[in-house]
Amino acid sequence: MKYIKNPKRNERGISVVLLILIILIVFICFIIYTSLTGENESQVNISYENYYDEEYLETENEAIRYYYNQLEEPAKIMYTTILENIEKLKSGIETIEFPSSVSDSIKEIGGSEENNYFQSAWDAVALDNLNLFYVDTNNLSIATKTTSLLGYKSYDFTLEPQSGKTYYNSFFTNAEQINQAINEIEQITNEIVANATGSRYDKILYVHDWIVDNVEYDNDNTINNDNIYGTFVNKKVVCEGYAEALKYLLDKLNIPCVLVYGNGYDDEGNVEAHAWNYVKMEDGNWYAIDTTWDDPLYIGGSNSITQNLYKHTYFLKGSKSFNRNHVSDGDVSGTGQDFKYPELSENDYN
Repeated sequence: MKYIKNPKRNERGISVVLLILIILIVFICFIIYTSLTGENESQVNISYENYYDEEYLETENEAIRYYYNQLEEPAKIMYTTILENIEKLKSGIETIEFPSSVSDSIKEIGGSEENNYFQSAWDAVALDNLNLFYVDTNNLSIATKTTSLLGYKSYDFTLEPQSGKTYYNSFFTNAEQINQAINEIEQITNEIVANATGSRYDKILYVHDWIVDNVEYDNDNTINNDNIYGTFVNKKVVCEGYAEALKYLLDKLNIPCVLVYGNGYDDEGNVEAHAWNYVKMEDGNWYAIDTTWDDPLYIGGSNSITQNLYKHTYFLKGSKSFNRNHVSDGDVSGTGQDFKYPELSENDYN
């Protein structure tokens, strides 16, 4: 038996379905509209500065990405994105947009834009990589766009120069000048590294002595006095330039070396912000080196010449001796992540 469909029943059924669909569409549009009106943007300044070379990442040197490895996943993605966009930083003005995976990873760990992932990422970049000497972090800003949809938040992050400025410090003006500066640094440092031969101890000693013998402490607050350009080209820097130079050279020699920040104290109790290095020797232990204080002509913030008359007083020292007048601080920018430094050997290197 063939049954005949009721056309009127079918039309009524279709009308109900259409009505439900229309109501659903209107509801979704309303939700989207209210969500988008909750969208906001914020901009924060960055407080730090610094390099990337793909060949380093292929080595087994644990110090090449020592601080990267301490980051949470959103900051790790930001760190990698910064290094992949070095040419944009050299341009002085191009923005760097971070991938959506940053937002996804923030959701996964239950974080928010208030966790300051970018500052942690930039701090780690500055500690691990030293060839962003031309960047003035006072000229950087991170724009954060937050969108709420159905109770869920997503974030878009963009790195850009502050309004009316470029990424550069006051010395550099274009990418060509920056590339020329990099070539100058490479020519000088490659020659130093070529002459650093023998055991690990011999290589570190040679590099340390080259810095102490050829670099002058800067009391005049000159441009680039806190980076590797100031060390190798101008040969006049403060403690950060000394410490960055040692790491830069030991990275090239594939010897584990990290930057350390904190405070230095003289015999009278005067304190100054300071930077130095920890280096890993073949016995598997870490030892401290302070090339700044090993410079016999160094004059510190207390305006008194250090008691060191020899250039190896702070060379491969253990915690017992070194920590008497050095106190490390892992919050290198005062706003970012509190990094953990390697544990020093208790005794000096023998």
